Amino acid sequence: MQRPTKAAVLVTILAVVYSGFRIHTPSFWVDEAATVSAIDRSLPDLIRMLGIIDAVHGFYYLLLRGWAALFGVSEIALRLPSLLAVGVAAGLVVAIGRRIGGLGYGLTAATLMVLLPRTQYVATDARSYALALAAGVAATYFLLRARELPRRRFWVGYAAAGLLATLLSFHTVLVLVAHAVTVCLDRRLRRSWRPFLAAGPAWLVPAACLAAVGAGQQFQIAWIRPIDGGVIAEVLLLQFFSDAYLMLDGDISPLPTPGENLTTVGLAVILWGMTIVGAIRLRRHFAVRLAVPLLVVPLLCVIGGSLILGSPYYLPRYLTFVLPTVPLLAAAAVLRVGEPVSGGDRPTTASSRDRRAAAGVLFAVALLALPSYLGQRTEYGRSPQDDFRFVADTIRDEAEAGDAIALTGDAGLGRIAYQDSFAGLDDVTIGKSADEWGRIYDQRFDVDSVEDRILPHDVVWVVHPKGERAPERALTSLGYRADARFDGTGTSVVRFTREGSAGYSPP
Repeated sequence: MQRPTKAAVLVTILAVVYSGFRIHTPSFWVDEAATVSAIDRSLPDLIRMLGIIDAVHGFYYLLLRGWAALFGVSEIALRLPSLLAVGVAAGLVVAIGRRIGGLGYGLTAATLMVLLPRTQYVATDARSYALALAAGVAATYFLLRARELPRRRFWVGYAAAGLLATLLSFHTVLVLVAHAVTVCLDRRLRRSWRPFLAAGPAWLVPAACLAAVGAGQQFQIAWIRPIDGGVIAEVLLLQFFSDAYLMLDGDISPLPTPGENLTTVGLAVILWGMTIVGAIRLRRHFAVRLAVPLLVVPLLCVIGGSLILGSPYYLPRYLTFVLPTVPLLAAAAVLRVGEPVSGGDRPTTASSRDRRAAAGVLFAVALLALPSYLGQRTEYGRSPQDDFRFVADTIRDEAEAGDAIALTGDAGLGRIAYQDSFAGLDDVTIGKSADEWGRIYDQRFDVDSVEDRILPHDVVWVVHPKGERAPERALTSLGYRADARFDGTGTSVVRFTREGSAGYSPP
């Protein structure tokens, strides 16, 4: 095995080890519970569901359904494909960097990418974004190889990677648009415009199909706030340097780990500064013609499209595939970047001074990324409101077979994610189950509308968002009294017992 290949493999392994630390610790959150709901049903039921909701994630669900049949639906099992995909993406960034500027350049860029909080977010998430990242990076690698040696096999690889990337995430079709800009800007790639156009349908056909089906499912993203001034902070801070979802009323949501506000700003200042310096230093280099369009074009398309069409299509995690761009440009701020590989040429090797500078930057970035890294590996680091495991553990430990349970809000998804903990209980608020209904969620009724289901039970467990009292008032009006309460980070679990029953004990 050649030294560059060994380096790429080593970075892949190290990325998996680093990103995999305590990957099992966080509770499933809403989106991951949606993954469990989608894949834990028959194939016909899944296909029927995709005609109603989540068509854009259909290919990922099909892949993960097969994976889960082999490895189960635990947190670690469902997150492992994302973890491995980030490792593959890191190895490919080493290969890309090495071919356009030298091995040291590739190693620095790949390490920067792995350290980014957004990379760590997708590496530990049972969703499609990390896999789309890996496929997008693979497409970029094949484009680079086709530039060096315009052979059919590289264009076939480019088309295959594009097909996979677009099926995994609709937004990834914008990689093709960014690459089209690169082809126009680069003299060598302009000579290969015909095979580039021939590869286009592999990206565009699945994107068009997903767009056609997804046009009728836009209610799924209705919760995303319209594009406003907060998008600037989302791009500058959250896209790369935070694991948060979005800016909400001027604040980062969900609330970051203590200290993370400062470190997010620190990472942004350092790495955006290095990105600008690197882009200036590389202004005549192919690396700029490759990385800058991939950074700028998708953001402009999604944000501009949202403004023009009047629908919100931008969340930082939707554009995960741009993650290699800032590292590829920032690495050039501390390393002398050689000319791209051409035929048998060997790219420039970094000097000892450059290596020391790169090591210093990597250490600083790792230190600043630490609050986010550790925060993501706490039990509810993904979303404090989605304390599904707390609810499941409380019900498993405290409830008895035959008790009734009334689930409100997103708690029904928690039941789907941790089904075993709810075995033996009578779910009194459920209408149709998610697979019967063809939805991600179960059909649920309000507590005050299922009196006939509640009254046969002496003990009723009510699960509701903290601070919401309507379900408790409904039980009280039926002659039940709360005699035990368990509060999580976002959810309350309350045991109600009928007054005068054998199990009743005054609070």
